[in-house]
Amino acid sequence: MVNDCAFVGETLIRYFPPRIRAVHLRRTRGLFSKTIGIAMKIAATRADVFHVHYGLQDHLLVKRIHSAPTVCHFHGSDLRRTLRSRWGWMVRKNLRKADKVLVAVPDVVSIAKAYRKDALYLPNPVDTELFNPAPVSEAESIRVLLTDLSLEKGVDRFVRAFADFQKMSSDSTLALLYSGRNRQTILELVKKLGVNYRILPPASRKEMPKLYHSSDVIATDFALGYLHMASLEAMSCHRPVIQFINEAYYLDEAPPVVPAMRHDETVEGLLLLTDPKYRENVARKQEAYLRRHHEPRQIAMQVVQIYEELTRCR
Repeated sequence: MVNDCAFVGETLIRYFPPRIRAVHLRRTRGLFSKTIGIAMKIAATRADVFHVHYGLQDHLLVKRIHSAPTVCHFHGSDLRRTLRSRWGWMVRKNLRKADKVLVAVPDVVSIAKAYRKDALYLPNPVDTELFNPAPVSEAESIRVLLTDLSLEKGVDRFVRAFADFQKMSSDSTLALLYSGRNRQTILELVKKLGVNYRILPPASRKEMPKLYHSSDVIATDFALGYLHMASLEAMSCHRPVIQFINEAYYLDEAPPVVPAMRHDETVEGLLLLTDPKYRENVARKQEAYLRRHHEPRQIAMQVVQIYEELTRCR
């Protein structure tokens, strides 16, 4: 396993069956770590399969150094943004050269398939042992956690809707996890709108379950239209998620989140969520959905089958 994204690689390794022996080659975004450092780790490692996260330089290095089959696991930004940047040649080459292409989020599956018809959408696994359920609060005011302060995710629209909702539920509060590309812009908007808010510092992965448990509702995405890792983790913690879902990405079964595409729909959804029974009902439906589509052992076994197919072909 080379590199990682949203702890998908780490979760897969945790839920692999005992017969799979995994070595995780990690790197940071530091210049040495992502160049010479990771190249040295790759060169020193012998494996039957190399599973590389992100369609960037790590996969090219594996292909240059080793002859073993590779899985290149694309996670969204590599296909959504990097493909159109000056590094796009790297992404395209990885799409062509990988023995198996996996795509972690549904909005970019069509992009991957334009280069690789056999690209496979693999839903992200959720570490259900770490992100465990906690009872729903009986309070009628709600504590909402906004997990990413990025305009790309449309959180400015959510903040405006929350400001109107808070006029009708004055005891409800908004917690801002201070991460994301536009955190200062969003913070200024929250202040301008007079929202009752608090700032939470960025948390480690092990600290996140506590943040979900101390919240009543989790708000994630209002523009891109797919389940983010924060959405999945919140569902696993028995917390209702409010977000926009593009149902075209989920033809088999749309995730049972509280919908939030339009301003009025978002305000109405927040008002419904002040009812503890409604929150409990949503949380139960989401947990059931999670078991059907994001159960870590099932997804880990799908990956193991891919490894076995690749090694049989050698």
